[in-house]
Amino acid sequence: MKTVTIPVQGQIEIELAVELEKQSVYISPLLQSFKVSGDGTHVVVGHRDEDEASMSRKVTRFLEAMRRGFRPSEKKMLVENKRLDARPYEVNVFDKLVQRGWVIPLGPGQVALSGAALHVARAVDESVAAVGRTRFGGEERSYPTVIPGEALVRCGYTSSMPQHLSIVTHMQEDFEAIDEFRNANINKQTLHIPNPGAFGSPKVCLCPALCYHTYPTLAGKTLGDGGHVETSVGRIARYESSSMVGLDRLWEFTQRSIIWLGAEGFCNERREWAIDTATTLARRWDIDFSIETANDPFFASVATAMTLWQRTKDLKFEMRAGIEPALDGTARDIAVASFNLHGAHFGDAFEIRDSTAKAAHSGCASWGIERWVLVIFTQHGLDIAEWPQSLREALTISASSY
Repeated sequence: MKTVTIPVQGQIEIELAVELEKQSVYISPLLQSFKVSGDGTHVVVGHRDEDEASMSRKVTRFLEAMRRGFRPSEKKMLVENKRLDARPYEVNVFDKLVQRGWVIPLGPGQVALSGAALHVARAVDESVAAVGRTRFGGEERSYPTVIPGEALVRCGYTSSMPQHLSIVTHMQEDFEAIDEFRNANINKQTLHIPNPGAFGSPKVCLCPALCYHTYPTLAGKTLGDGGHVETSVGRIARYESSSMVGLDRLWEFTQRSIIWLGAEGFCNERREWAIDTATTLARRWDIDFSIETANDPFFASVATAMTLWQRTKDLKFEMRAGIEPALDGTARDIAVASFNLHGAHFGDAFEIRDSTAKAAHSGCASWGIERWVLVIFTQHGLDIAEWPQSLREALTISASSY
């Protein structure tokens, strides 16, 4: 690995340094490490045989984009909970789940769940779904894994978070091209693409969030006084590059969402309900967590403006739960649920009106199921008999539903 030190003008704030290091994986496919110096005056980049001038140019553009208009923002803490269980966190949880056959690695950011891990995933999902059906009165929906590219364009995802997209294509209806591809893959162990031009122009993507499926179904409609509320579960894909590790960050994962549209007050109230729901469940399961302001991982070119917009208006809160510490002993946590308001953004984009004929507001709450599996086994250990009774009851109730 080669390294290059790149000075920066002024000083990089601590809050920005954290975001820079997370987003740096999208600078170059040859980048291997990115670290902001302790005093914030330079960055040290490790790379694999990229021309130094080219790497320096890319890093400089990245820094300029992320620093443009950046202003530190104070995080708001809504809730904080400390578990009653005094035992230390379980360590090497992912490896131990793999050893037991409860998690089965399949590829980069891809896993299968089995045994106790699958039971936990189902219990978390059903617990949230039950609240979505009862307290929220949401209708249950099931959506496909793929979503039309034009829907994501209208939603604004392609311009705000394109780095996470997984774009799907297919072979064109061309006998010779298909046969060439078939022959190139006979008796092979890896996929061979003899002619990239044989693939058609992409029309769909793997869906990056369930709520993006909802808005096209309501396009051009006027909602009643009760707005629209639904709950759904599905497979979600967000490409995370080298950040895809264990159950912390998956390329494809399971998301349970409660989604609502209507008047502004209606949406604000549902967001409060969602935060209350998540807090009640996490406390019942004796989980260390906090709920605080957050922002989506916007692409560097728009990150500053979009992050400022979200945070100053308190549009996004995250529930963050404790997981095993880093190798140096530093405490770590991970987002396991989010509670979001969108204003009238999607109502305007899809011409959805509330009962007063104004552009409908919207919001959603989403739970990352595999992350909950990681958190529960980390905080309560691998012996289910030692778990809190309420958590064991949730497993029993869930098992009876399948």
